[in-house]
Amino acid sequence: MTGWFPVGRNEEKGWRLDIVSLLAVVGESSVEEHLQALTSSWTCILPRIIPAPQAMLKPSRPTRLPQVNAAVVGVHNGTLIQTLNYFPNILHPIEDLPKLSFKVLQIKHRERPQDEDIARNEKPKQMSASTSVDLREIESGPRPARLPRQETPLRKLARALSSDPNKPRPRVPSQIYSPMNVLSVGSCLLTIGLFIWAALIHDGTACVALGTISLASSVVGYASWWSPMLMERTSHSKVPPGDVVIRTREGAFLLVKCDEAVARELYVGTEECTYYVSKRPYQFLVALGTLLLMVSVVLLGNCDFPMQAAIGVSYIVLNGAYWAASLVDKGAFWDLSIYEVEDVTPEDAKNAHVEQDNTLAGQPSFTRTMWYAIRETKKIGWVKRGGVAPRTPQWEEWLKLAEENAKNNRDWNAVELREEIVGQMDTIPQEKSADHKDTAEQHAPVFVIPPQAMK
Repeated sequence: MTGWFPVGRNEEKGWRLDIVSLLAVVGESSVEEHLQALTSSWTCILPRIIPAPQAMLKPSRPTRLPQVNAAVVGVHNGTLIQTLNYFPNILHPIEDLPKLSFKVLQIKHRERPQDEDIARNEKPKQMSASTSVDLREIESGPRPARLPRQETPLRKLARALSSDPNKPRPRVPSQIYSPMNVLSVGSCLLTIGLFIWAALIHDGTACVALGTISLASSVVGYASWWSPMLMERTSHSKVPPGDVVIRTREGAFLLVKCDEAVARELYVGTEECTYYVSKRPYQFLVALGTLLLMVSVVLLGNCDFPMQAAIGVSYIVLNGAYWAASLVDKGAFWDLSIYEVEDVTPEDAKNAHVEQDNTLAGQPSFTRTMWYAIRETKKIGWVKRGGVAPRTPQWEEWLKLAEENAKNNRDWNAVELREEIVGQMDTIPQEKSADHKDTAEQHAPVFVIPPQAMK
């Protein structure tokens, strides 16, 4: 009598795990979401099994990081960009800004210890009137010659791409303990364990399958290895501050106070993907990785039952781990420690999205939030440049008054003045139409019907 479920393994009517080859290519969406973070570190070249390795087999590589739709306007320089770059959205996620909210942030470069040492060593030496000998050398004796520091390949690449050969371009490396780095190292150790087990049970097919699929991940990982480079200022002339205002579609405003160097790196410039492998070698390595992947899929379907079960469970666990990594904050993937972010929102500008009282000015509104932003910038040029307010004579008058009061009157009732000035737009068309009607009736031609025509 035939049972309801298979019995045993590798039998005609027993359990079979030929589907393990399908598990190897499942989870492409999870891998694609982390693809750029996965290939930004040297750990991407580790031999290992990864879910859906075909997600890395693309004919072309992205040249930029993903962007967010938001209006970015320069307060002093008047620049207008319709998208927000990837890294500033990690420093201050605009998706977390409540509707009609307002915030002021101060972003600057963090002083590193080596920069402080350089600045300390470059201080003027104490000189006497009769000698030019360094006093520190007299007290402690001549210092030994410092050996030149060896440069890493990444630093050499950054120096080559920089406009200044003595200064590498700014870049954002991945975190040392990034979730992608942890997963890469963990999956490499898991693959080594599977290979040892396959050797112990004398499953040569599993050994070759694990070897080919691990080699494919290393080849394609090396072909996709890249580093994010930021745009730098090439001129050192004196320029105004690089403050920018970011406006979201939900009516929230974010004022970022920074210098021109930070603005060029994060907001105005483009984030470039610098790859270690050029285009032609990349295409060759992708073709080789595709061939190795096809061979490994065929071999995985011919492994013994224990190894098919072990590899299948491993792929299920890795798929779950990559999906769980999607829940981790993006700041855990990238090392943005070169920037220091401080919330400097004034007390009277906080909670712009919260109802304060029952008056018109106490209700959350786009006008009130925009007035807070004008009050802190003390300029309205960015409002006109960014298309924040309508271009009508009434709004022009209100903006002019807002700029004047932003300099010395923080308690200016912007909302009520907007109702008095801009609210006239609702009544002017009606009054004009009524006047036009009266004028039309006064000047309408009068037709006199002769008595003969009435007969």
